[in-house]
Amino acid sequence: MSFLNPTTDIVFKRLFGNAQHTNIVISFLNSILMREEGRKIVSVVINNPYNHQRHRDDKLSIVDVTCTDQSGAQYIVEMQSSYQEDFGERAQYYSAVALSHQLKKGDEYERVHPVIFIGVLKFKLFENPDYVSHHLILDQKTQKHILRHLEFHFIELPKFTKEIDQLLGDVDAWIYFLKNASDFRTVPVELQHTESMKDAFQIVTETNWTSEELYDYERRLDQERQDRSRLNSAKKEGREEGRQEGRQEGRQEGRQEGRQEGIYEALCMIACNLLTADVLSIEKIAQLTGLSIEEIEKLKK
Repeated sequence: MSFLNPTTDIVFKRLFGNAQHTNIVISFLNSILMREEGRKIVSVVINNPYNHQRHRDDKLSIVDVTCTDQSGAQYIVEMQSSYQEDFGERAQYYSAVALSHQLKKGDEYERVHPVIFIGVLKFKLFENPDYVSHHLILDQKTQKHILRHLEFHFIELPKFTKEIDQLLGDVDAWIYFLKNASDFRTVPVELQHTESMKDAFQIVTETNWTSEELYDYERRLDQERQDRSRLNSAKKEGREEGRQEGRQEGRQEGRQEGRQEGIYEALCMIACNLLTADVLSIEKIAQLTGLSIEEIEKLKK
């Protein structure tokens, strides 16, 4: 038996954006957010992941999974494979967009519901050693959590090094599953303790995907490999320039080139998604993403 990699975007969306298996995202959210009895999420509605433009110059943001719970709180669940130095800013931007789109003209602010962002990262973003970190808006003096409409939670997979016999609770189980599922040949007994985890393994089982879906999956894996290769090349070039022009300047240039490459790849991915949706013309996609018509046509081929 073979399992697909849950951290590949196409698989991640099937797992946590699946309207037929909302128990999976409910279990995942309750675990990561450490919800206690009485505060647990009991139902969610999967939403459209596109945050559409309101003005011509606005960004068109596309996130992996968005859902709303029974209290009206909105959740953004984002998987990021390639390194992004400014991912924290991106998380805040997406959350602010979701928050601002809740009100219609004439609505009162009391109708605004919390937006909670969960980022799953295949790179290290923060210097602290914690593989799960929670970020809230607190009063600096009293440390009270009064402004409750924005929360940010990050899972940094490289920091998680536990073996299967060291797992403590559902949080560890979900993170271990995300990081290691594609290495399994059978479902480990230690990860069979909940129906949602059993369902998750069913979704990532290779034989449950069509040949066309598997082809798309392999393309996404190849794209991730190319992203890593380009980023490594950018870093290497930065180091080479650093030897010639000064080590510090070289590191900065390497980071800058890596950042620009990441932005370009993200725009290409957005364009591919829009081409697949087949609802916009090539000219419109070029206008939305800033890519040239020639680049869009190459992506379409």
